[in-house]
Amino acid sequence: MNFFWILLKGLGMGAADVVPGVSGGTIAYITGIYQRLLDSIAAIGGKGWSAWRSEGILGLWKAVDGNFLVALGSGIAISILSLSKLVLWGLNLHPQIVWGFFFGLIIASLPLVLRGISKRDILRLSPAWIGGIGLGVLLSFLSPAQAELTLTYTFFSGAIAICAMILPGISGSFILVLLGSYEGILEALHARDWPHILVFMTGAVVGLLSFARLLRRLFGRYPKGMIVLMAGFIAGSLVKIWPFQAEFAQQASPMAAVLGSIGIGLTLVYGLHRWSQSLKG
Repeated sequence: MNFFWILLKGLGMGAADVVPGVSGGTIAYITGIYQRLLDSIAAIGGKGWSAWRSEGILGLWKAVDGNFLVALGSGIAISILSLSKLVLWGLNLHPQIVWGFFFGLIIASLPLVLRGISKRDILRLSPAWIGGIGLGVLLSFLSPAQAELTLTYTFFSGAIAICAMILPGISGSFILVLLGSYEGILEALHARDWPHILVFMTGAVVGLLSFARLLRRLFGRYPKGMIVLMAGFIAGSLVKIWPFQAEFAQQASPMAAVLGSIGIGLTLVYGLHRWSQSLKG
């Protein structure tokens, strides 16, 4: 049963990672598995190697929390492969509704990310809060690059994007948009272009193994500062996904539909949080 719940959380992370503006790391954080994810990834190196030498493959599997990684990774992979085409369709035909849904997700996630952080802490750490918002807004206004999706560039894109995907508040998909490789990667997924898919995954693994260790150290040394910085990233990203932008005027959806999608996003995050709390209880 635990495998099933972790799989569902992976589905949520994968769905978030498909859309520019939303981070799978945020979903991991609000569903209560973020620290476990960092610990599991960080153990793949030295700790896992030591366990393998002393206890064999079973020791390695236990050290890296293998069941957790398989369940979560399966959910992420299933979600990305199944939803990528649907998301592209939604963004092309009903962008306001899609962005409204994810706007609701992010708005609802902010108080959950900051739970346990007092107003005094936020005032004390205001430079981190302001810096996070500033970086989020800056990323939102950057113009997407134009790039040829060679295998080398695909590897580079995977390594960079995974760093954002695992960091709550910064969207890995948005980083792909800035790199100019977002649509190319989605098209490779649709067409089952395995050379590009495998090279992208290899780049992601390389980036993940290095960046997760850094994040784990930072959260260990500056837990409150990292949370406030992360919340700033999330708040700043709202600029990018505001559903009533002028660029959507020609594909405008009914106001009620957009507001409804925002409400669904809010409700979903609240439900996920209540669900994760009930599992802990």
